[in-house]
Amino acid sequence: MYKQDKKPISVAVHPGLRRILLKNPTQESLSTIIEYQLFEQASPTLADDILRLLPSWEQQALEGNEVLAGLIQYMSQQSLSFIKNQKIILANLLRIRILASTPGIISFPATEIQENLINFLKSSDILADLPELEVVSFSANEIKPLSSDLTRFRLTPHSRRYIQNLFHPERREAILSVLAYITKNYPLISTCRQAYALMLSLDNPDIWENHPFCVRLIANRFWDNKIKKTIEA
Repeated sequence: MYKQDKKPISVAVHPGLRRILLKNPTQESLSTIIEYQLFEQASPTLADDILRLLPSWEQQALEGNEVLAGLIQYMSQQSLSFIKNQKIILANLLRIRILASTPGIISFPATEIQENLINFLKSSDILADLPELEVVSFSANEIKPLSSDLTRFRLTPHSRRYIQNLFHPERREAILSVLAYITKNYPLISTCRQAYALMLSLDNPDIWENHPFCVRLIANRFWDNKIKKTIEA
């Protein structure tokens, strides 16, 4: 999307101007960031700026700043190896990008969810039963190795490791996109809050194998397939 035939020369940008350009992204500031090749100037101070901006970007994404999605997409095309704890930060940036690119605004205070996350996660796994999540599919062949464990309602450590592999990056992004849509557009505020809480709880890609919502999502597809086979028979 932002590829150019000839790569422009990176221009040194004063840290104060850099923070201004990044703080509240607009189409104009994004064009300037791309022109100056801002992320070619990797430095600890740039990493610190990004970390400090994450809470502000989160709120802007929830309020519908679509340009922010473009900024993060551009960032993702650059090397972000200068950021410590890169995996977690990239997961945060992914969530923010998805929220920013999802039309709509939230109808609840985000800080309420962030500060009381455990409370809002109670029974949130039932969101896997929503029809909106049916667009996230697993093939019969993918689920087949789990058939015995799912029938007995008990997953072995091996099965959980297998589940982790089912949630590859494309599937994780699809699930987060559905949750972002529910967060901003579902008619019940309680469900919107739970969807946002789920997005926050899924920041660490390594925990998806044990997350109740993820396990329930796979179990639902397993039983859907069983019912379908029974009807067809």
